[in-house]
Amino acid sequence: MGKLKNILLMIVIGINLITLGGCGMGPLSSFDNEQEAQEYLLEQLRFKYGEEFEIVKQGEDDYEEYPTKNAYSSELVSKENPDYQFRGWTVSSGEVEDNYAASFFTSQAEPIAENICKVKDYLLDYKVTLEAPITDKKWSRDSDVEEYMSKSGAYNRIDSTMQAGLKNEQYADQIYDLLDRLYKTKTGFELRVDNKVEDTTELIFMYNYDPNNTQLVKLDEEMIIEKIENEQLINETISGKK
Repeated sequence: MGKLKNILLMIVIGINLITLGGCGMGPLSSFDNEQEAQEYLLEQLRFKYGEEFEIVKQGEDDYEEYPTKNAYSSELVSKENPDYQFRGWTVSSGEVEDNYAASFFTSQAEPIAENICKVKDYLLDYKVTLEAPITDKKWSRDSDVEEYMSKSGAYNRIDSTMQAGLKNEQYADQIYDLLDRLYKTKTGFELRVDNKVEDTTELIFMYNYDPNNTQLVKLDEEMIIEKIENEQLINETISGKK
């Protein structure tokens, strides 16, 4: 008789736990609306990194409904590191991706390109920013920066300015020299070059390099000139000169 009571008691406790979980008392395992999606994303990031996060930006299209599953994305900050804004994404089937880990490596990764740019006299100005795709992989502050740069898809975006009024061949010579040094870092980068006479978004050169892409050909000066001419054509078309 005592065993039967114990069994019945365990069944009742189990039913109560299931009921409480269904009423929102337990952690979410998925979501069915935007509010639940926000809660789910914050909960999963807290579990992943052991930190508290908050959503700082979301647009009209951050929650999307599909026949099989719903998706939610937003921009967030850690309460411990509110100056760094990052992206988070999740779907109701359970996947969660983010690029918060880039904040762990910014101070180590950006100098890889900055140390090259600062000694190039032909660069009138430059800015290096670490960019990273969202991922489900967990990186910690103790992870190796070289491993992070080679396996995460992260890269340094380099926005640079060269002297206005040079011939394309002169620009190509300077860009070739800069690329040669950047290749040797064995890290990914996106190089953008302008020769701004005034405030404009026009570029004279843009190039993305992924060291893991074995099919990617390193540019010679002739190829650089071709890219410069293509950018000039695009700028002329946009401005209505063509």
